[in-house]
Amino acid sequence: MSLYSEDDLGGYLEADNQNTSVTSTNLGDPLHALTSALALPSESQAQQDGLFEAAQKFESNPSKLPELVPQLLGLISDGSDSMLRFWTLDMIALAVGRSGLKLDIKLNVAQQCLEALNKLLNSSSIITIKAVIPIFSTIYPLLFRLLATTRPQPEIVNLFNQSKMRILTFALDPNSLPNNIGIRAVSWKFLQKVILAGTRAAGADPRLQHRATNPNDVNFTMIQPDCALNPAEVEEEGSALLTQLVTHLYSSSDPALLHPIINTLPILCKSRPMIADALISSMTLWTPSALGAAGRQPMEIRAVEKTMRTVMSHLLRHPPFANFSARLNEALIRQKQRMEAAFTHEAQTRKERRKATKAPGKHQRDVEPEAESSQQAQKRARLEMKSGSGVGKGPEVDISDIPLEQVIDAVMEGLEVVPLELLNIAFENAKKAIMEGSPDSIPLLASVLGVGKVEPKEEDLDEVLNPLDMDLDDDDLLLDDVDEQPEEEEMPRTFSSFTLPPPEPLDAEDKSYVLSTALQRIWTTGADISTLPDPKEETDAIKLAVKPKEMWMLLLARLATRVKGDTDQERRKAVADFVAEDFLNRSKFASIWLNEEWYTSKVSASPSSSYTENLISILTAYLPKIDVKDKTLFAFISDLPEIPSQLIDMLTDLCQDLDRNLVGFLALRDIVETRPPARKLALEALLGLCTHPERKIRVPAIITTVRKWGPDSPMMPTLVKYALGILWRLKGDSREKTVKTEDGQETQEVQDEDVTMEQEEGIEIPEKVESKYLNDEEGEGEGEITTESIQQHVELAFALSRRKQELLNSIFNLYPLLPSTKHKDLLEAQLIPLIQSLGPTEKLLEILKKFPKGNEKLIMRIIGLLSENGSNPNLILVIKSLLSEKQDQVEGKFVASVVGDLDKTEIEKQLPRIVGLLANPDDKDLVRTAFASMLGKMTPADLMVALHQDETQLKFTIEAIGICFSMTTVFRSDVLATSMSRIADLSNQNNTELPVVFLRTIIQVVTTYKSLIPFIANHVLPKLITNNKTKKIWENKPIWEGFIRLVKLISPASFGSLLQLPKDQSKEILKKQPTLKTGLKNFIINKPGSNKQALTEIFDDEPPSTPSQATVIPPSQSQQPSQAQAPAVETN
Repeated sequence: MSLYSEDDLGGYLEADNQNTSVTSTNLGDPLHALTSALALPSESQAQQDGLFEAAQKFESNPSKLPELVPQLLGLISDGSDSMLRFWTLDMIALAVGRSGLKLDIKLNVAQQCLEALNKLLNSSSIITIKAVIPIFSTIYPLLFRLLATTRPQPEIVNLFNQSKMRILTFALDPNSLPNNIGIRAVSWKFLQKVILAGTRAAGADPRLQHRATNPNDVNFTMIQPDCALNPAEVEEEGSALLTQLVTHLYSSSDPALLHPIINTLPILCKSRPMIADALISSMTLWTPSALGAAGRQPMEIRAVEKTMRTVMSHLLRHPPFANFSARLNEALIRQKQRMEAAFTHEAQTRKERRKATKAPGKHQRDVEPEAESSQQAQKRARLEMKSGSGVGKGPEVDISDIPLEQVIDAVMEGLEVVPLELLNIAFENAKKAIMEGSPDSIPLLASVLGVGKVEPKEEDLDEVLNPLDMDLDDDDLLLDDVDEQPEEEEMPRTFSSFTLPPPEPLDAEDKSYVLSTALQRIWTTGADISTLPDPKEETDAIKLAVKPKEMWMLLLARLATRVKGDTDQERRKAVADFVAEDFLNRSKFASIWLNEEWYTSKVSASPSSSYTENLISILTAYLPKIDVKDKTLFAFISDLPEIPSQLIDMLTDLCQDLDRNLVGFLALRDIVETRPPARKLALEALLGLCTHPERKIRVPAIITTVRKWGPDSPMMPTLVKYALGILWRLKGDSREKTVKTEDGQETQEVQDEDVTMEQEEGIEIPEKVESKYLNDEEGEGEGEITTESIQQHVELAFALSRRKQELLNSIFNLYPLLPSTKHKDLLEAQLIPLIQSLGPTEKLLEILKKFPKGNEKLIMRIIGLLSENGSNPNLILVIKSLLSEKQDQVEGKFVASVVGDLDKTEIEKQLPRIVGLLANPDDKDLVRTAFASMLGKMTPADLMVALHQDETQLKFTIEAIGICFSMTTVFRSDVLATSMSRIADLSNQNNTELPVVFLRTIIQVVTTYKSLIPFIANHVLPKLITNNKTKKIWENKPIWEGFIRLVKLISPASFGSLLQLPKDQSKEILKKQPTLKTGLKNFIINKPGSNKQALTEIFDDEPPSTPSQATVIPPSQSQQPSQAQAPAVETN
């Protein structure tokens, strides 16, 4: 989680707040997420994660699904199973099912997908068919309504009928292909939809069709004339399928089919009361005789019995089926007895089997073992029982085709060879995997291992997995509108004198009983009323805190609160426990009740603490299990009449729970914003958490406060004061030193060096603040300092600096006052991310221009950091200002990063600083980049000449010249020739000595470019010999040594320039390079004119060679020596 990002901590919890900028991952662009996922390698784990992320975003923003789904149908209709196919099927199910889109949009999507879904339904892939059939179960009511009210295109009708018959064949025909029990089981859900459509709904009176009904509850009575469906055929089909349902209930011997068949019965009974009698009779008379006849295992039979028992128990608790309670109770009693007898028989059988297993000689063979072949040995090795690794999950094996008895025997035999210690380790690892939600977990083992209850999948919520969650459809309520027959009117009677007798007084126990039963009755009745729709609100009507259908809550709350008695505390505790059991669904009642408690306490002659105690009791039970995305707590707190300090403490503790702290932070923030009386306590708690030692708690606390409250917020002054007070704790107080006086007594002497500096510079020291999460010694003053303690002190102030950049002044004022270098280094490391997020802002550039003394190192690092992303005009001005005012403080690398924005004069002035960077080998590329930038303001020849003017760092200058030579596209031969000539002329013009590295550069030039030898010999060497008037070349020993080496290197082209030297210098050269004598003699002899005197002066007594003896050197050789003649040049 980034401290300086713009993400809001609770963005997805505040979708209704239009002022909140939501940029969280779950609310991003779903199409962009899908595009990114499709760009990943196909069928890879990365693509699976990307598709999962895209699915989450489509669930948050399903409005784009109708446009996307038709485009993906062509990609999944053909080919084999793939991630994209099943992801697309999930998105189709989302669009037509739980997405919340309008009914006409869902119908449009269903029509567009019908052909592709029908094609997949007829494929050979079992997993694809199992994924497609639930989608047909969802869209069947939509398509039925379309065909019942209109006459669509024949293609739609044909596809509708084909897909229906295909799925019904799966459910009813055991020989249908592909023959898979999973396909048959999921097909019964679709068959239930067809039965519902083919049977008459309760109150299916055409005159009442204008009343609100369930849009998914369609039936043949809504079929209009001249449409695509025939009512008689649909009703006949429904009746036939209902008969098939009951027949399969009694005849099916496969538990995998019986479970979905039984689960369809409650919905059929509740939605179609007209057939409830027959279905309930079928359930009460059912026995597992078909399962027993098929030899099913007792475990399987018991599972089916439990499913049937759950269904009948649910129907028994449903008020409309009270007439069937006697039959259902009798069936449940018979079933219980049957199950107990079966369990007893199973236990006895198992006991006898164990005794038989332990009998001696059972596994002994009567014949001698035969020698086994290699293939038999390999097979035996594969089948041999071996203990596993104990990680809690072994290899997965498909045992669906193996008889259950054999599977149980194999498991028992395998457990016999497993050590008890390894088995215990496997149990613990399996529990841990389930609790942590690991991909290797096996959720079905949760209840067996005692970890927790396995939650049903979202797509199975419409199944009868939890019958208590099923509600009546609106059509069921129509049955209650039965007109009562008016009785015969009687003549009114009067009493001449009648006095109502006084009521008999009740004792305390009876009073408590009456009150308790009244409370229970009100709650039971009110729960049914709460399901009624809300009345339409008029714009000018008075807004009520308690809606009319919630008045029972107010009555219940007042009875529980205002009625006095001896059991008040017990009654209040019972109500509090009742609310805590299901706070999510009872929070509204809890709010009304607590308001009554608070009001009663305020108006009472003896105020009590019952309001606070009950509030804390409820939240103590609820907060430890609150979901991170639960918004109920926010609405509950907003309705409370008073925020006690204990609630702030509980929310503070919740903020320190890493799994649920998001809810706590947002709740505290809401209290600060909307409850001014409690603002101080809540804000103090939030600010304290901003210094928490755990960063996963501290950063969300900072984001909660800083992201929401802008500079104009009333909380901002408190924030700034607290942040600066925490930040300046790093400086520490005026430190006292213990000294001894002359009389031996100890006294405290204050060291006020820092105080003097502060007074001189006029720095305003913020007031120190306290935090219970900060150690008074760690990180402050001269105490022990760590990265974590620095983060505790600075992160709040740094985060505020993004919104209120005036705080940067305080940060730079503090930096030089820190007590140690370690403090400064750690503070600097935390400051860098803030500078990166800010960039070269106006305030930061102002500080860089005029920074407080002692910040030089920090300022240079910030300038380098800002220069990494390219030059900025304002940053260039700052650097120029620093170069002119504080040149010695600016490092060369910062100059190198902006050198392209300087003028030529400034570049030549700063060039030595850039060359000095070569002291660090890692900066060589930076220097090369700087040279390339300079060429925009000066020519390559200008750069080469400027490099030869720096005599202070010869080693780095030589390396810099080598960098220029490596830039061959820029420093060509003509550029180098011009550069050498200009350097020679510049020395003569300024009457200065030649640069020491100049001769070395010339040697490098002629070595690299042989074609420049004539130019160097005829134009550069003569200038070196004749033009310098101040100091001759032979008077500078290093340069003279280089000259001699150059003469030898380019000989015989250099002989002409050699004759221009004084005779003593010529003799010195010949003495140091004797190999030049023969070539020079021949050059002089062949030269036109009288050369005897030159020969005599240079070679003294050596006899000259006659022309016949002399070797004639061709002019071409005298000007351009071959590459073989050029000696190697030392580079060091």
